[in-house]
Amino acid sequence: MSITRLGALSVDVSDLDTWRQVLVDLLGLQARPRHNDTDPLLIRLDDHHHRIALYPADEDRIRAITWEVDGLDQLRDVADRVAAEGIDVEWIDTGSPEERLAVAAFRFTDADGFPNEVVFGPTIDHTPLAGGGVISGFVTGELGLGHVVLMCKDYPAAVDFYTRVLGFRLTDYIVWDGADATFLHCNPRHHSLALMNECFSFTGGDFNHLMIEVASLDDVGRAYDLVTGAGIALQMTFGRHTNDGVTSFYMRTPSGFAIEIGYGGDTIDSDAWEVKTFRSPSRWGHEPQKVG
Repeated sequence: MSITRLGALSVDVSDLDTWRQVLVDLLGLQARPRHNDTDPLLIRLDDHHHRIALYPADEDRIRAITWEVDGLDQLRDVADRVAAEGIDVEWIDTGSPEERLAVAAFRFTDADGFPNEVVFGPTIDHTPLAGGGVISGFVTGELGLGHVVLMCKDYPAAVDFYTRVLGFRLTDYIVWDGADATFLHCNPRHHSLALMNECFSFTGGDFNHLMIEVASLDDVGRAYDLVTGAGIALQMTFGRHTNDGVTSFYMRTPSGFAIEIGYGGDTIDSDAWEVKTFRSPSRWGHEPQKVG
């Protein structure tokens, strides 16, 4: 029993107004109503209650990486395996059935300080998303939100933990210019998680990026035009990856990490998949951009 998909990302942000300008005003993503200045900005991408939660705060930090499982027994099994590693497991009070956002959930912090939540039974909202935005739709469902990439101080230990304890399965590797990345899947999406050694300007505990997959290549192109036209800094330019085939770009968020907007990711056939090592992350494009 293991994690089955990436569910959501929650972030403490010091500049909520700019976040809203980028995600809602510029890219046209749908936000749930806020009732006061302390409420989070909750972003919908599909039938989940929300996929991205932005909490007003004094400092920017990852608040929670939320993973989903498909049953209560699976949830308890994952919690037991995490606790057996000597890691504190905190069960979350999910509240009354009328108000809860999941049936049951627990949280823990990994060795690099990343706060993780594991949930069963996330709340679904069947109210249709507002149409007419620059992005026509998102690839989610059984594949989950997308993927996250985490920088690790003890990279081999992190790979061991997420595979042996949480049940992620190896997809492939990319090794280039002193960077070493392991790509892991938990459903047919090529990867829901990638782990990297300390490299370039990143150190252990840095959150590299969140990837969201859109419904068409035109969605990527329209978003790229809007982002670059607005003068928003990029982490990497338009390009296509070697291992998963995604065509994408990376925009730098107001909190410093990146969001990758991409299309066309490969899916995994577990019975036929061949693990490979690639020597470059890009087939073309994806030029790293300096900041400042």
